[in-house]
Amino acid sequence: MSLTQEEADHLLSIEKTFASASLIEFHMTSPFQQTHDLISMDRREQFLLDVERGGRTRARLKFQTRARRTIVLARIDIAGKAHRNLDHYPHRPGERFTGVHIHLYREGFGDRVAYLPEDLPAFQLPANPHDLDWLTAFLDYCNIIDRPDIQTVM
Repeated sequence: MSLTQEEADHLLSIEKTFASASLIEFHMTSPFQQTHDLISMDRREQFLLDVERGGRTRARLKFQTRARRTIVLARIDIAGKAHRNLDHYPHRPGERFTGVHIHLYREGFGDRVAYLPEDLPAFQLPANPHDLDWLTAFLDYCNIIDRPDIQTVM
């Protein structure tokens, strides 16, 4: 399944909330993987929020928002593996990203195109770039409101 760019942009921009009020357990040092159900405020669309810390390196974090169960609308990779943009994509063609970067759905390319956070005017860079601050900035960017508490686990 694919989306038009207009559909993807709309889905990313609409207000979303958590389907349940259960808190988010954010593991600061150990690997974890969580998926949270989200719903649009008008209850017409369902989404998933994935929050993950890698097993091989504790620094690697991934947050992503999916629509229609499988389509990644946005993903932020923090200290993950390097990514190279496609040579034929107009945004930073062939550029290799090694630091924090954001993948966005692009019609015809899926989520294979990366941007630096500062390339996206709507993405508010965290004042203190710690793991939880990146999560908050990502939730803001994906228009996820009315959030449950986030509990840090050491």
